[in-house]
Amino acid sequence: MTDEDGWIQGQQLLELLAVVSSYPDEESAIRGAAERAAQALEAEVAAVVFGERVAACVGFPRGRVPAVDVVAVTRHELNTLDVPGVGPCATVSARWGGARPGSLVLARRGATFTVQERSLVRGMARLLELTLTMLRALQRSERHAAENAELLKSLQQRQRLVEHLFDIQRAISRRRPLAQILDMITGAAQDLLGDEIVGLWLREPEGDEARLVAHVGLRTEVARRRPVIPLVEAGAAGQAMLTDDVVVLHGYGETSTLIAELTDGRLCASMAAPVHDSGTVTGSLMVGAHRQTRTYTAADVQTLRAFAEHVSLALTDANTVDRMYQAFHDSLTGLASRGLFLDQLTKRLGEAERETRRVALLFIDLDRFKAVNDTLGHAAGDDLLTITAGRLKSQLRATDVAARLGGDEFAVLLYAVATTADAARVAERILRTLGEPMPIAGRQLRVNASIGIALSTPGMPDPADLMRRADVALYQAKRNGRGRMEVFADEMLLSFPHEG
Repeated sequence: MTDEDGWIQGQQLLELLAVVSSYPDEESAIRGAAERAAQALEAEVAAVVFGERVAACVGFPRGRVPAVDVVAVTRHELNTLDVPGVGPCATVSARWGGARPGSLVLARRGATFTVQERSLVRGMARLLELTLTMLRALQRSERHAAENAELLKSLQQRQRLVEHLFDIQRAISRRRPLAQILDMITGAAQDLLGDEIVGLWLREPEGDEARLVAHVGLRTEVARRRPVIPLVEAGAAGQAMLTDDVVVLHGYGETSTLIAELTDGRLCASMAAPVHDSGTVTGSLMVGAHRQTRTYTAADVQTLRAFAEHVSLALTDANTVDRMYQAFHDSLTGLASRGLFLDQLTKRLGEAERETRRVALLFIDLDRFKAVNDTLGHAAGDDLLTITAGRLKSQLRATDVAARLGGDEFAVLLYAVATTADAARVAERILRTLGEPMPIAGRQLRVNASIGIALSTPGMPDPADLMRRADVALYQAKRNGRGRMEVFADEMLLSFPHEG
Protein backbone atom coordinates (compact mmCIF):
# COMPACT_ATOMS: atom_id res chain seq x y z
CA MET A 1 0.00 0.00 0.00
CA THR A 2 1.48 3.37 -1.02
CA ASP A 3 1.28 6.57 1.03
CA GLU A 4 -1.22 7.93 -1.50
CA ASP A 5 -3.37 4.77 -1.19
CA GLY A 6 -3.42 5.15 2.61
CA TRP A 7 -4.40 8.82 2.32
CA ILE A 8 -7.18 8.04 -0.19
CA GLN A 9 -8.56 5.25 2.03
CA GLY A 10 -8.56 7.58 5.01
CA GLN A 11 -10.41 10.23 3.05
CA GLN A 12 -13.00 7.70 1.85
CA LEU A 13 -13.62 6.52 5.42
CA LEU A 14 -14.02 10.08 6.63
CA GLU A 15 -16.44 10.80 3.76
CA LEU A 16 -18.46 7.69 4.64
CA LEU A 17 -18.56 8.81 8.28
CA ALA A 18 -19.84 12.25 7.23
CA VAL A 19 -22.53 10.73 4.99
CA VAL A 20 -23.81 8.12 7.41
CA SER A 21 -23.70 10.45 10.43
CA SER A 22 -25.92 12.94 8.64
CA TYR A 23 -28.94 10.61 8.59
CA PRO A 24 -31.42 10.78 11.47
CA ASP A 25 -32.27 7.08 11.64
CA GLU A 26 -30.75 3.65 11.13
CA GLU A 27 -32.67 2.76 7.95
CA SER A 28 -31.57 5.90 6.14
CA ALA A 29 -27.99 5.47 7.34
CA ILE A 30 -27.86 1.90 6.02
CA ARG A 31 -29.14 2.96 2.60
CA GLY A 32 -26.73 5.92 2.51
CA ALA A 33 -23.79 3.69 3.49
CA ALA A 34 -24.54 1.26 0.65
CA GLU A 35 -24.74 4.09 -1.88
CA ARG A 36 -21.50 5.69 -0.65
CA ALA A 37 -19.63 2.35 -0.57
CA ALA A 38 -20.68 1.57 -4.16
CA GLN A 39 -19.55 5.03 -5.23
CA ALA A 40 -16.16 4.78 -3.46
CA LEU A 41 -15.32 1.34 -4.92
CA GLU A 42 -16.94 2.01 -8.33
CA ALA A 43 -19.08 -1.05 -7.73
CA GLU A 44 -22.23 -2.05 -9.59
CA VAL A 45 -23.84 -3.46 -6.43
CA ALA A 46 -23.62 -2.65 -2.72
CA ALA A 47 -25.75 -4.25 -0.01
CA VAL A 48 -26.05 -4.31 3.77
CA VAL A 49 -27.15 -7.70 5.15
CA PHE A 50 -28.40 -8.68 8.60
CA GLY A 51 -28.64 -12.45 8.98
CA GLU A 52 -30.86 -13.70 6.16
CA ARG A 53 -32.27 -10.26 5.35
CA VAL A 54 -30.92 -7.75 2.83
CA ALA A 55 -31.60 -4.47 4.65
CA ALA A 56 -30.47 -2.21 1.81
CA CYS A 57 -29.25 -2.77 -1.73
CA VAL A 58 -28.30 -0.60 -4.67
CA GLY A 59 -27.58 -1.87 -8.17
CA PHE A 60 -30.52 -4.23 -8.73
CA PRO A 61 -33.94 -3.23 -10.10
CA ARG A 62 -36.59 -2.66 -7.44
CA GLY A 63 -38.18 -5.92 -6.34
CA ARG A 64 -35.54 -8.04 -8.10
CA VAL A 65 -32.80 -8.23 -5.48
CA PRO A 66 -31.47 -11.84 -5.38
CA ALA A 67 -31.44 -11.96 -1.60
CA VAL A 68 -30.45 -15.64 -1.44
CA ASP A 69 -27.35 -15.01 -3.58
CA VAL A 70 -26.38 -11.86 -1.68
CA VAL A 71 -26.63 -13.73 1.64
CA ALA A 72 -24.57 -16.57 0.14
CA VAL A 73 -21.78 -14.10 -0.61
CA THR A 74 -21.63 -13.16 3.10
CA ARG A 75 -21.16 -16.86 3.88
CA HIS A 76 -18.40 -17.17 1.24
CA GLU A 77 -20.56 -19.67 -0.65
CA LEU A 78 -20.54 -17.46 -3.76
CA ASN A 79 -17.83 -15.18 -5.10
CA THR A 80 -19.80 -13.63 -7.99
CA LEU A 81 -23.21 -12.03 -8.48
CA ASP A 82 -25.09 -11.99 -11.78
CA VAL A 83 -26.28 -8.41 -12.31
CA PRO A 84 -28.93 -7.78 -15.02
CA GLY A 85 -27.48 -5.84 -17.93
CA VAL A 86 -23.95 -6.24 -16.56
CA GLY A 87 -23.26 -9.94 -16.16
CA PRO A 88 -21.13 -11.78 -13.58
CA CYS A 89 -19.49 -9.43 -11.07
CA ALA A 90 -16.68 -10.21 -8.61
CA THR A 91 -17.68 -9.81 -4.96
CA VAL A 92 -16.16 -8.87 -1.62
CA SER A 93 -17.81 -8.89 1.80
CA ALA A 94 -16.89 -7.78 5.31
CA ARG A 95 -18.67 -8.91 8.46
CA TRP A 96 -19.06 -7.29 11.86
CA GLY A 97 -20.26 -8.69 15.17
CA GLY A 98 -21.68 -7.03 18.24
CA ALA A 99 -25.31 -6.85 19.32
CA ARG A 100 -26.53 -6.82 15.72
CA PRO A 101 -24.05 -8.59 13.43
CA GLY A 102 -24.18 -7.89 9.74
CA SER A 103 -22.20 -7.70 6.51
CA LEU A 104 -21.32 -5.19 3.81
CA VAL A 105 -21.32 -6.73 0.31
CA LEU A 106 -19.96 -5.18 -2.90
CA ALA A 107 -19.94 -6.53 -6.46
CA ARG A 108 -18.07 -5.08 -9.41
CA ARG A 109 -17.64 -5.95 -13.06
CA GLY A 110 -14.10 -6.64 -14.25
CA ALA A 111 -11.07 -7.24 -12.07
CA THR A 112 -11.37 -8.69 -8.59
CA PHE A 113 -10.93 -6.44 -5.59
CA THR A 114 -7.34 -5.69 -4.57
CA VAL A 115 -5.88 -6.23 -1.09
CA GLN A 116 -6.08 -2.48 -0.45
CA GLU A 117 -9.72 -2.37 -1.57
CA ARG A 118 -10.62 -5.31 0.66
CA SER A 119 -8.95 -3.49 3.56
CA LEU A 120 -11.04 -0.41 2.75
CA VAL A 121 -14.28 -2.50 2.69
CA ARG A 122 -13.41 -3.91 6.13
CA GLY A 123 -12.84 -0.38 7.39
CA MET A 124 -16.18 0.73 5.93
CA ALA A 125 -17.97 -2.19 7.58
CA ARG A 126 -16.37 -1.41 10.93
CA LEU A 127 -17.28 2.27 10.58
CA LEU A 128 -20.88 1.42 9.61
CA GLU A 129 -21.18 -0.87 12.61
CA LEU A 130 -19.93 1.81 15.00
CA THR A 131 -22.26 4.38 13.43
CA LEU A 132 -25.33 2.12 13.63
CA THR A 133 -24.50 1.35 17.25
CA MET A 134 -24.38 5.06 17.98
CA LEU A 135 -27.59 5.78 16.00
CA ARG A 136 -29.48 3.13 17.94
CA ALA A 137 -28.20 4.66 21.15
CA LEU A 138 -29.29 8.10 19.96
CA GLN A 139 -32.79 6.87 19.08
CA ARG A 140 -33.17 5.25 22.47
CA SER A 141 -32.08 8.35 24.31
CA GLU A 142 -33.89 11.11 22.47
CA ARG A 143 -36.24 11.56 25.43
CA HIS A 144 -33.47 11.58 27.99
CA ALA A 145 -31.72 14.91 28.00
CA ALA A 146 -29.34 13.78 30.71
CA GLU A 147 -27.81 11.25 28.31
CA ASN A 148 -27.12 13.77 25.56
CA ALA A 149 -23.78 14.77 26.98
CA GLU A 150 -22.64 11.15 27.05
CA LEU A 151 -23.80 10.62 23.50
CA LEU A 152 -21.89 13.67 22.37
CA LYS A 153 -18.82 12.24 24.05
CA SER A 154 -19.38 8.98 22.18
CA LEU A 155 -19.63 10.79 18.86
CA GLN A 156 -16.46 12.69 19.61
CA GLN A 157 -14.78 9.44 20.57
CA ARG A 158 -15.89 7.91 17.28
CA GLN A 159 -14.29 10.81 15.44
CA ARG A 160 -11.10 10.32 17.44
CA LEU A 161 -11.16 6.62 16.57
CA VAL A 162 -11.34 7.42 12.85
CA GLU A 163 -8.46 9.88 13.22
CA HIS A 164 -6.35 7.31 15.07
CA LEU A 165 -7.06 4.62 12.47
CA PHE A 166 -6.23 7.04 9.67
CA ASP A 167 -2.85 7.86 11.27
CA ILE A 168 -2.12 4.14 11.70
CA GLN A 169 -3.02 3.40 8.08
CA ARG A 170 -0.71 6.16 6.90
CA ALA A 171 2.12 4.73 9.01
CA ILE A 172 1.54 1.29 7.47
CA SER A 173 1.43 2.70 3.93
CA ARG A 174 4.66 4.63 4.55
CA ARG A 175 6.31 1.40 5.71
CA ARG A 176 7.38 2.81 9.03
CA PRO A 177 9.15 0.30 11.32
CA LEU A 178 6.74 -2.36 12.58
CA ALA A 179 7.68 -1.73 16.24
CA GLN A 180 6.80 1.96 15.82
CA ILE A 181 3.39 1.12 14.32
CA LEU A 182 2.61 -1.35 17.11
CA ASP A 183 3.50 1.28 19.70
CA MET A 184 1.15 3.70 17.91
CA ILE A 185 -1.68 1.20 18.13
CA THR A 186 -1.21 0.38 21.83
CA GLY A 187 -1.05 4.09 22.66
CA ALA A 188 -4.19 4.81 20.62
CA ALA A 189 -6.05 1.94 22.32
CA GLN A 190 -5.27 3.36 25.74
CA ASP A 191 -6.34 6.84 24.63
CA LEU A 192 -9.70 5.67 23.26
CA LEU A 193 -10.65 3.05 25.84
CA GLY A 194 -9.22 4.89 28.84
CA ASP A 195 -7.76 1.79 30.54
CA GLU A 196 -4.50 1.88 32.45
CA ILE A 197 -2.98 -1.15 30.71
CA VAL A 198 -2.52 -2.18 27.08
CA GLY A 199 -0.44 -5.17 25.98
CA LEU A 200 0.19 -6.71 22.57
CA TRP A 201 1.18 -10.38 22.66
CA LEU A 202 2.38 -12.32 19.60
CA ARG A 203 2.39 -16.08 19.44
CA GLU A 204 5.80 -17.78 19.31
CA PRO A 205 6.52 -19.60 16.03
CA GLU A 206 6.62 -22.96 17.81
CA GLY A 207 4.66 -24.03 20.88
CA ASP A 208 1.64 -22.62 22.68
CA GLU A 209 3.35 -19.54 24.09
CA ALA A 210 3.17 -15.81 23.45
CA ARG A 211 5.68 -12.97 23.78
CA LEU A 212 4.97 -9.39 24.87
CA VAL A 213 6.02 -7.07 22.01
CA ALA A 214 4.39 -3.71 22.83
CA HIS A 215 2.73 -2.27 25.91
CA VAL A 216 1.48 0.74 27.83
CA GLY A 217 1.14 0.84 31.61
CA LEU A 218 2.91 -2.45 32.40
CA ARG A 219 5.81 -2.71 34.82
CA THR A 220 8.75 -1.50 32.74
CA GLU A 221 11.57 -3.58 34.22
CA VAL A 222 9.56 -6.76 33.58
CA ALA A 223 8.10 -5.75 30.20
CA ARG A 224 11.44 -4.73 28.70
CA ARG A 225 12.57 -8.35 28.93
CA ARG A 226 9.86 -9.18 26.37
CA PRO A 227 8.62 -12.05 28.55
CA VAL A 228 7.14 -15.28 27.18
CA ILE A 229 4.11 -16.95 28.77
CA PRO A 230 2.04 -20.10 28.03
CA LEU A 231 -1.28 -19.22 26.39
CA VAL A 232 -3.26 -21.03 29.07
CA GLU A 233 -1.68 -18.76 31.71
CA ALA A 234 -1.99 -15.49 29.79
CA GLY A 235 -5.52 -14.61 30.91
CA ALA A 236 -7.72 -12.80 28.41
CA ALA A 237 -4.81 -12.41 25.97
CA GLY A 238 -4.23 -16.15 25.83
CA GLN A 239 -7.91 -17.06 25.64
CA ALA A 240 -8.45 -14.64 22.76
CA MET A 241 -5.74 -16.47 20.80
CA LEU A 242 -7.09 -19.91 21.68
CA THR A 243 -10.72 -19.06 20.83
CA ASP A 244 -10.09 -16.54 18.02
CA ASP A 245 -12.65 -14.23 19.62
CA VAL A 246 -12.93 -11.29 21.98
CA VAL A 247 -12.61 -12.35 25.62
CA VAL A 248 -13.58 -10.33 28.73
CA LEU A 249 -12.40 -11.36 32.21
CA HIS A 250 -12.70 -9.97 35.71
CA GLY A 251 -9.83 -10.61 38.09
CA TYR A 252 -6.90 -12.89 37.31
CA GLY A 253 -8.71 -16.19 36.75
CA GLU A 254 -6.20 -18.73 35.46
CA THR A 255 -3.39 -16.26 34.80
CA SER A 256 0.15 -16.81 36.00
CA THR A 257 2.24 -14.88 38.49
CA LEU A 258 3.93 -13.18 35.51
CA ILE A 259 0.70 -11.30 34.71
CA ALA A 260 0.41 -10.25 38.35
CA GLU A 261 4.02 -9.09 38.24
CA LEU A 262 3.53 -7.13 35.00
CA THR A 263 0.41 -5.40 36.36
CA ASP A 264 1.70 -4.86 39.94
CA GLY A 265 -1.18 -6.99 41.18
CA ARG A 266 -3.73 -4.32 40.27
CA LEU A 267 -5.53 -5.90 37.32
CA CYS A 268 -9.28 -5.97 37.97
CA ALA A 269 -10.80 -6.32 34.48
CA SER A 270 -9.37 -7.19 31.09
CA MET A 271 -10.48 -7.58 27.49
CA ALA A 272 -8.53 -9.02 24.56
CA ALA A 273 -9.13 -9.37 20.82
CA PRO A 274 -7.24 -11.74 18.48
CA VAL A 275 -4.89 -10.44 15.80
CA HIS A 276 -4.03 -12.26 12.58
CA ASP A 277 -1.34 -12.54 9.96
CA SER A 278 -2.78 -13.53 6.57
CA GLY A 279 -5.85 -14.97 8.29
CA THR A 280 -4.01 -17.03 10.93
CA VAL A 281 -4.27 -16.11 14.63
CA THR A 282 -0.84 -14.85 15.62
CA GLY A 283 -1.49 -12.86 18.78
CA SER A 284 -3.90 -10.68 20.73
CA LEU A 285 -4.35 -7.08 21.82
CA MET A 286 -5.31 -6.78 25.50
CA VAL A 287 -6.56 -3.84 27.58
CA GLY A 288 -6.85 -3.93 31.35
CA ALA A 289 -8.22 -1.73 34.11
CA HIS A 290 -7.32 -1.15 37.78
CA ARG A 291 -10.95 -0.36 38.62
CA GLN A 292 -13.25 -2.97 40.15
CA THR A 293 -16.26 -1.28 38.52
CA ARG A 294 -14.88 -1.42 34.95
CA THR A 295 -17.30 -3.02 32.47
CA TYR A 296 -16.82 -3.28 28.72
CA THR A 297 -19.62 -2.18 26.43
CA ALA A 298 -20.38 -3.34 22.92
CA ALA A 299 -18.83 -0.12 21.63
CA ASP A 300 -15.66 -0.88 23.63
CA VAL A 301 -15.52 -4.33 22.06
CA GLN A 302 -15.82 -2.91 18.56
CA THR A 303 -13.19 -0.27 19.26
CA LEU A 304 -10.73 -2.93 20.44
CA ARG A 305 -11.57 -5.07 17.40
CA ALA A 306 -10.78 -2.11 15.13
CA PHE A 307 -7.36 -1.66 16.71
CA ALA A 308 -6.68 -5.41 16.66
CA GLU A 309 -7.57 -5.48 12.97
CA HIS A 310 -5.03 -2.74 12.32
CA VAL A 311 -2.41 -4.76 14.18
CA SER A 312 -3.30 -7.56 11.77
CA LEU A 313 -2.90 -5.22 8.78
CA ALA A 314 0.50 -4.05 10.05
CA LEU A 315 1.73 -7.62 10.65
CA THR A 316 0.49 -8.89 7.28
CA ASP A 317 2.00 -5.92 5.44
CA ALA A 318 5.37 -6.20 7.21
CA ASN A 319 5.60 -9.95 6.67
CA THR A 320 4.51 -9.65 3.04
CA VAL A 321 7.25 -7.08 2.42
CA ASP A 322 9.75 -9.38 4.15
CA ARG A 323 8.67 -12.38 2.09
CA MET A 324 8.92 -10.34 -1.11
CA TYR A 325 12.42 -9.20 -0.14
CA GLN A 326 13.48 -12.79 0.59
CA ALA A 327 12.05 -13.93 -2.74
CA PHE A 328 14.10 -11.41 -4.72
CA HIS A 329 17.32 -11.33 -2.68
CA ASP A 330 20.02 -13.86 -1.84
CA SER A 331 19.36 -15.10 1.70
CA LEU A 332 23.07 -15.18 2.65
CA THR A 333 24.44 -11.92 1.25
CA GLY A 334 21.32 -9.77 0.84
CA LEU A 335 22.31 -9.02 -2.76
CA ALA A 336 19.80 -9.25 -5.60
CA SER A 337 18.85 -12.75 -6.70
CA ARG A 338 19.46 -13.96 -10.26
CA GLY A 339 15.80 -13.37 -11.14
CA LEU A 340 15.75 -9.81 -9.82
CA PHE A 341 19.08 -9.06 -11.49
CA LEU A 342 17.84 -10.27 -14.88
CA ASP A 343 14.71 -8.15 -14.50
CA GLN A 344 16.81 -5.07 -13.71
CA LEU A 345 19.22 -5.80 -16.55
CA THR A 346 16.35 -6.13 -19.04
CA LYS A 347 14.80 -2.90 -17.77
CA ARG A 348 18.06 -0.95 -17.87
CA LEU A 349 18.91 -2.16 -21.37
CA GLY A 350 15.53 -0.95 -22.60
CA GLU A 351 16.05 2.45 -20.97
CA ALA A 352 19.58 2.71 -22.36
CA GLU A 353 18.30 1.98 -25.86
CA ARG A 354 15.71 4.76 -25.62
CA GLU A 355 18.04 7.28 -24.00
CA THR A 356 21.15 6.46 -26.06
CA ARG A 357 23.08 5.46 -22.97
CA ARG A 358 25.24 2.42 -22.25
CA VAL A 359 25.07 -0.32 -19.67
CA ALA A 360 28.12 -2.15 -18.33
CA LEU A 361 27.93 -5.70 -16.99
CA LEU A 362 30.63 -7.11 -14.71
CA PHE A 363 30.92 -10.85 -14.01
CA ILE A 364 33.00 -11.53 -10.89
CA ASP A 365 34.38 -14.85 -9.77
CA LEU A 366 36.40 -15.44 -6.58
CA ASP A 367 39.69 -17.19 -7.32
CA ARG A 368 40.17 -19.07 -4.01
CA PHE A 369 36.65 -19.70 -2.76
CA LYS A 370 36.73 -23.49 -3.24
CA ALA A 371 40.02 -23.80 -1.36
CA VAL A 372 38.66 -21.81 1.58
CA ASN A 373 35.37 -23.71 1.61
CA ASP A 374 37.08 -27.12 1.42
CA THR A 375 39.83 -26.49 4.00
CA LEU A 376 38.11 -24.21 6.55
CA GLY A 377 34.50 -25.36 6.18
CA HIS A 378 31.20 -24.05 4.88
CA ALA A 379 30.85 -21.48 7.69
CA ALA A 380 34.13 -19.89 6.61
CA GLY A 381 32.94 -19.99 2.99
CA ASP A 382 29.71 -18.22 3.99
CA ASP A 383 31.73 -15.56 5.83
CA LEU A 384 33.84 -15.06 2.73
CA LEU A 385 30.77 -14.58 0.53
CA THR A 386 29.18 -12.17 3.03
CA ILE A 387 32.33 -10.02 3.29
CA THR A 388 32.68 -10.06 -0.49
CA ALA A 389 29.11 -8.81 -0.91
CA GLY A 390 29.67 -5.96 1.55
CA ARG A 391 32.88 -4.84 -0.14
CA LEU A 392 31.24 -5.10 -3.52
CA LYS A 393 28.36 -2.82 -2.53
CA SER A 394 30.78 -0.30 -1.02
CA GLN A 395 32.19 0.43 -4.49
CA LEU A 396 28.87 1.03 -6.25
CA ARG A 397 26.44 3.90 -6.74
CA ALA A 398 22.82 3.84 -5.65
CA THR A 399 21.78 3.30 -9.29
CA ASP A 400 24.02 0.23 -9.70
CA VAL A 401 22.85 -3.31 -8.91
CA ALA A 402 24.93 -6.12 -7.40
CA ALA A 403 23.80 -9.74 -7.39
CA ARG A 404 24.97 -13.17 -6.33
CA LEU A 405 24.27 -15.51 -9.22
CA GLY A 406 25.22 -18.66 -7.32
CA GLY A 407 28.20 -20.19 -5.51
CA ASP A 408 31.05 -17.66 -5.67
CA GLU A 409 29.73 -15.96 -8.82
CA PHE A 410 28.68 -12.32 -8.58
CA ALA A 411 27.46 -9.77 -11.10
CA VAL A 412 27.31 -5.98 -11.17
CA LEU A 413 25.13 -3.80 -13.38
CA LEU A 414 26.46 -0.28 -14.02
CA TYR A 415 23.95 2.10 -15.57
CA ALA A 416 24.69 5.18 -17.69
CA VAL A 417 28.37 4.33 -18.29
CA ALA A 418 30.02 6.69 -20.76
CA THR A 419 33.09 4.68 -21.79
CA THR A 420 34.83 1.35 -21.29
CA ALA A 421 37.35 3.17 -19.11
CA ASP A 422 34.58 4.15 -16.65
CA ALA A 423 33.59 0.52 -16.20
CA ALA A 424 37.23 -0.51 -15.89
CA ARG A 425 37.81 2.00 -13.08
CA VAL A 426 34.94 0.47 -11.09
CA ALA A 427 36.36 -3.00 -11.74
CA GLU A 428 39.82 -1.87 -10.53
CA ARG A 429 38.31 -0.58 -7.29
CA ILE A 430 36.50 -3.88 -6.79
CA LEU A 431 39.71 -5.85 -7.40
CA ARG A 432 41.59 -3.72 -4.87
CA THR A 433 38.97 -4.02 -2.12
CA LEU A 434 38.50 -7.75 -2.67
CA GLY A 435 42.26 -8.23 -2.61
CA GLU A 436 42.59 -6.78 0.89
CA PRO A 437 42.86 -9.29 3.79
CA MET A 438 39.56 -10.72 5.01
CA PRO A 439 39.02 -11.92 8.61
CA ILE A 440 37.95 -15.54 8.02
CA ALA A 441 37.97 -18.30 10.68
CA GLY A 442 40.40 -16.38 12.88
CA ARG A 443 42.78 -15.72 10.00
CA GLN A 444 43.49 -12.86 7.62
CA LEU A 445 43.01 -14.34 4.17
CA ARG A 446 43.63 -12.75 0.79
CA VAL A 447 41.16 -13.84 -1.85
CA ASN A 448 41.58 -12.40 -5.31
CA ALA A 449 38.90 -12.17 -7.96
CA SER A 450 38.64 -12.28 -11.75
CA ILE A 451 36.32 -9.86 -13.56
CA GLY A 452 34.89 -9.92 -17.05
CA ILE A 453 33.46 -6.65 -18.43
CA ALA A 454 31.02 -6.15 -21.29
CA LEU A 455 29.35 -2.93 -22.47
CA SER A 456 26.06 -2.73 -24.28
CA THR A 457 25.95 -1.40 -27.81
CA PRO A 458 23.07 0.13 -29.78
CA GLY A 459 20.67 -2.54 -30.97
CA MET A 460 21.48 -4.96 -28.11
CA PRO A 461 18.26 -5.17 -26.10
CA ASP A 462 18.68 -8.87 -25.26
CA PRO A 463 20.31 -9.33 -21.82
CA ALA A 464 21.47 -12.83 -22.82
CA ASP A 465 23.82 -11.31 -25.41
CA LEU A 466 25.43 -8.98 -22.88
CA MET A 467 25.74 -11.75 -20.29
CA ARG A 468 27.39 -14.01 -22.85
CA ARG A 469 29.99 -11.33 -23.61
CA ALA A 470 30.71 -10.71 -19.92
CA ASP A 471 31.10 -14.47 -19.42
CA VAL A 472 33.56 -14.67 -22.31
CA ALA A 473 35.57 -11.77 -20.84
CA LEU A 474 35.61 -13.48 -17.41
CA TYR A 475 36.90 -16.68 -19.02
CA GLN A 476 39.67 -14.67 -20.65
CA ALA A 477 40.60 -13.01 -17.32
CA LYS A 478 40.98 -16.44 -15.67
CA ARG A 479 42.90 -17.79 -18.64
CA ASN A 480 45.35 -14.86 -18.46
CA GLY A 481 46.30 -15.54 -14.85
CA ARG A 482 43.33 -14.70 -12.57
CA GLY A 483 43.22 -11.79 -10.14
CA ARG A 484 42.66 -9.44 -13.08
CA MET A 485 39.97 -7.98 -15.30
CA GLU A 486 39.36 -8.21 -19.03
CA VAL A 487 37.06 -6.18 -21.29
CA PHE A 488 35.20 -8.13 -23.93
CA ALA A 489 36.54 -8.00 -27.47
CA ASP A 490 35.21 -9.91 -30.47
CA GLU A 491 38.47 -11.85 -30.92
CA MET A 492 37.96 -13.47 -27.52
CA LEU A 493 35.25 -15.60 -29.09
CA LEU A 494 37.93 -17.50 -31.00
CA SER A 495 39.35 -18.99 -27.80
CA PHE A 496 36.12 -19.36 -25.84
CA PRO A 497 35.47 -23.14 -25.42
CA HIS A 498 31.73 -22.93 -26.14
CA GLU A 499 32.23 -21.22 -29.48
CA GLY A 500 33.44 -24.27 -31.35
